[in-house]
Amino acid sequence: MLRQPLPPTIIPAVARPAKTAPLLQPFKGLGLLRGRESDDDWFPIEFLTYHDEKGKLRSFAYVRKEDGSDIPDGHYFFMDELGERTFRCRKWKGKWQFGWRYRAE
Repeated sequence: MLRQPLPPTIIPAVARPAKTAPLLQPFKGLGLLRGRESDDDWFPIEFLTYHDEKGKLRSFAYVRKEDGSDIPDGHYFFMDELGERTFRCRKWKGKWQFGWRYRAE
């Protein structure tokens, strides 16, 4: 006797609904960066960041000097090209972290 396979059963308590959050929006721009030591100078950078639907910064895709050279790991202050927003960030093990996202891994 042949039997038809039963359709899969979905248990609502276990199944997760699909995320309905909008995608992050990319933003490419220019800014200034300097080490957190008081005698460090500001230097120009270019960056690509991702923001949520409210315009809040969520992640850095890349940050590099305008001449294309790499930025060493360390603690930095970032300022946008208009000088309106400044925040702390750090590069650790080649990855950028900022403000409340500082983590020791």
